[in-house]
Parts: sequence; structure tokens; C-alpha cells
Amino acid sequence: MNEHNRKYILELFKIVSTTSILVVNQYGRIMRLDCPFRVIALDDIPPYIITGDFYMVEAVKMALDLKEVFIIKGNGYYIRYFQII
Repeated sequence: MNEHNRKYILELFKIVSTTSILVVNQYGRIMRLDCPFRVIALDDIPPYIITGDFYMVEAVKMALDLKEVFIIKGNGYYIRYFQII
């Protein structure tokens, strides 16, 4: 399954970018956030991420399990641990 996921990611990144993310704002409109953008940590991820602290997302990528990942200070973290500010 990893080879299938790898091919999917390669095809996906032909049309999307690692330097931005599409979000729906409070008015229901889609907008693009360009990196770097600010997030707040919802959970501790030892040793670097502390709940409630703010971080800048350097890039947005996808893991082989097809889950989105924020790149923060050179490390990848699943996006579910953060809220976009």
C-alpha cells in the first residue's frame, strides 16, 4: 500500500503546493494561506511542541499514510495537533 500512497502523493503535488494550504474561513469562503503561517499547539509533542505555544508552519506536506503534516522548525507534525490562528 505504501507504493500506491507514494504515487498518489506524487500526483497530488503536481497540482498543490507545499508552500500553502487551502482553508475555509468563518464566512464559508475558501482562502489560501501561504507559508509561513501561525498555529497554536493543541497538545504536547515532546520534546519540542508545548500546548498553548505558537509556532510558524514552514511547509505543508503529506505522510505516506496520506495524513497532512505541518513542517515546524524542520520537523514534521500531524496537523491534528494544531489550530491555525
